[in-house]
Amino acid sequence: MYTNTPDEDFIIDCHPIYYNIVIASPCSGHGFKFSSAIGKILSDMAEEKPLSFDISIFNIARFNSVNVFEK
Repeated sequence: MYTNTPDEDFIIDCHPIYYNIVIASPCSGHGFKFSSAIGKILSDMAEEKPLSFDISIFNIARFNSVNVFEK
């Protein structure tokens, strides 16, 4: 089995409703080579530190047409 997002890119973001939940989906084996960078980003997000990378392209909001987080 191979998992991936519809646009074949990562999700690295905070949950849109519960900001204290960090979501990371590095997309199966594709993300393995980026694990050290993703780990650093997630660590900084969890500690609410400024990020060293622009992660806006990995925002979960890009999938707004299917909003599974609505109450």
